Amino acid sequence: MTAGESFGEIESVKAVSDLYAPVSGEVVAANTDLPNGLETLGEDPYGKGWIIRIQPSDPGQLDALLDQAAYDALVGSQPH
Repeated sequence: MTAGESFGEIESVKAVSDLYAPVSGEVVAANTDLPNGLETLGEDPYGKGWIIRIQPSDPGQLDALLDQAAYDALVGSQPH
């Protein structure tokens, strides 16, 4: 997997959006329970709603990712 490249799609009632890899590396796990409980994505995205787990090939890429507070601030500053 390469950072920034699409690895799949997610569909809602109104739209289909690409899923992008946050870092480069190897997919080491996929949430096989998710297809049978898609509501988990919205209900528990940071717990049981995970999609894939990636073993980074360059752990330094993690430093460029936003933490939860920075992500919330960015989303909150965007027009809806």
